[in-house]
Amino acid sequence: MRETTVHIFKDKERHIVACQLEDSKNIILRFSLDDAQLTPLHMLNIALGQCIAELALRFLERRNLKSCCLTTIRMAVKNTGSVRIECADIILKLPLKLSAEDETVLIRMLHQCPIHSAISGSVSIRISICDGRELISQYEQNLLTNV
Repeated sequence: MRETTVHIFKDKERHIVACQLEDSKNIILRFSLDDAQLTPLHMLNIALGQCIAELALRFLERRNLKSCCLTTIRMAVKNTGSVRIECADIILKLPLKLSAEDETVLIRMLHQCPIHSAISGSVSIRISICDGRELISQYEQNLLTNV
């Protein structure tokens, strides 16, 4: 079994979208992925991450909260002749701690993601939300100095 991980950072106010593959030091801005070696699994992770991030930003915006997030998608695949996705773990890091009620509402919204819906019948998908202020701040600092 092997894993592939994609990190998606979105900041709606500053119009920043960035992607980081695996544990690479390279953060790719605006998805100009010319020099990146993307597999179909990376592309699926990116699509799922973009959709989850967009839904999270809409949720935050409706509540007049800072609309940025960092989404990590980790998929485990079994390689037995053909690649089969075993499970997907989605960790949504927000710039604040949500109340238990808001977290429940947001998780319900995230399960409405069309890409999540397309693969959820055959793949176990786990979604967790956490306070990611420190990590988001690091992304902001790195990206804003390179923009």
